[in-house]
Amino acid sequence: MNRRILKYEILIAYSMGLLTFVLSSIFRDSLSDFAKGFCEGFSLLTIFTGLAYGCWCAVKKKNPYKI
Repeated sequence: MNRRILKYEILIAYSMGLLTFVLSSIFRDSLSDFAKGFCEGFSLLTIFTGLAYGCWCAVKKKNPYKI
């Protein structure tokens, strides 16, 4: 897989995780327990993946947001 495509996919997943976490926090009262847990689990997984990629880029001294 091309590194450039992988970089885009990781950044898109990171932003989707942040968005999912915010939306699940806003609609916390109207979601069922399963939906709330699924949204929070998915968002934490993608946020931690994005943070790990950001740390890797910091160690390698690369800008993860440079296109």
